Amino acid sequence: MNKTIFYLFTICWLGISAVGSAQTNNDFTIPLKDPTKRGKLNASLNSGSITVKGTARKDILVRYTSASENKDDKRDTKEGLKRVSGGSVDLSATEDNNMVKISSNSWNEELNLEIEVPMNFDVKMHTYNSGDLKISNVSGEIDLTNYNGAIYADNIKGSVVATTYNDDVKVTFDEIKEDVPMAFSTYNGNIDVTFPATVKATMKFKADQGDIFTGFDVDIKSSGPVKREESKGGVYKVSVNDWKKGDFNGGGAEFTFKNYNGDIYVRKK
Repeated sequence: MNKTIFYLFTICWLGISAVGSAQTNNDFTIPLKDPTKRGKLNASLNSGSITVKGTARKDILVRYTSASENKDDKRDTKEGLKRVSGGSVDLSATEDNNMVKISSNSWNEELNLEIEVPMNFDVKMHTYNSGDLKISNVSGEIDLTNYNGAIYADNIKGSVVATTYNDDVKVTFDEIKEDVPMAFSTYNGNIDVTFPATVKATMKFKADQGDIFTGFDVDIKSSGPVKREESKGGVYKVSVNDWKKGDFNGGGAEFTFKNYNGDIYVRKK
């Protein structure tokens, strides 16, 4: 019989607390089936921020705070009565064979998650509204998607794919995983990535309304207009793209940088 461990933790919090002592912080831990092996975290929110930090721990620690908990406004009193409840949190977490999923389906209640994971961990995160994605001190494959907020990754050892639409992308690597492609993109914002001086990669850049800056001694060349034609479903399409390209330290895996309205910075550590 398959003895795969399945762990489920669900919170339905109604914001009820003793008068004058409202709770402002909540946390729980998630055990891993085998702490000696690499795992993966998949964390997603519809509204709010997620911060992930790699530590020496052998389980997962989750702290969660709702925006309504920290509000101190006129809603606290009404018609001479003190408010003792309001808002709701829908947050669930599962663990299955070192695969951890933490998510909320709520659009109305903004959540802030602070998650501690083992440093040797793969991480996938996304959020849609009202928050940033932050990750630090993690060694693994990292996939970050934000729609209306920034992405910050610091002290990373591994690889990163980072996509946002309305803010900056800033990533600093301590080490990179060789021969693994990476991509960094935003629509409105700057892309700022710092690599070790010894990085070997072929980097492609496209900044429609911005400039490209680098601290590496490398010859960046233009691909020139590249025309692509395709016909699908009776529709004929022609697209023309002009990319900048350079081989860093002799070249290697392809790293793609793309934005529409902003600058691109590639720094040497």
